[in-house]
Amino acid sequence: MLRFFRTEQTVAADAELVAKYKSTNEQKYLGQLYDRYLELVYGVCLKYLKDQTLAEDAIIAIYEELITKVREHDIRQFRSWLHVLVKNHCLMQLRRDKKNITVSFDPNFMQSIEELHPLLEEGQQNGQEAALKVCLDKLKIEQKSCIKLFYYEGKSYKEIAEMRVDEVGTIRSYIQNGRRNLRKCLEKKNKAHKGEVE
Repeated sequence: MLRFFRTEQTVAADAELVAKYKSTNEQKYLGQLYDRYLELVYGVCLKYLKDQTLAEDAIIAIYEELITKVREHDIRQFRSWLHVLVKNHCLMQLRRDKKNITVSFDPNFMQSIEELHPLLEEGQQNGQEAALKVCLDKLKIEQKSCIKLFYYEGKSYKEIAEMRVDEVGTIRSYIQNGRRNLRKCLEKKNKAHKGEVE
């Protein structure tokens, strides 16, 4: 359930995390704060971008924006401020690339801990297990570890975060970035293979 109901206590808790991040510059405080609103951020991104993959990518990009913007602004109500930031980010993205305004809710691309991601599954079905292994080995160690735990061992974001002593938002970023890097690597290998065959 989205966290729409605000109380003075939660506003104060948000303000405390903002203050801690600004004073220490430690991303664990920003990660905690962002994790509270991931569902809200994702919902807004999906509403404007109308594409699951674009919305997931936007979540990562917005977090990267927050690293500097939270320090630069005087934030009184983090939730309201974040909502405006997310909305503006999505509108800017739509202006940059109008081709992205497509609706694509293919259930095959829904992340599930019960099955492999379609990208990984496709690699195995097409006899590309060797290429998939090479591409996995090329990932950064954090991405590789999280991808394996999530897609191969069926661990949830929360379980991986507890195992790695990390924030859930950070784990989500590792998995999304790892998945994108895997896709690029496999596409590159496929093109190279087709070039050799032709």
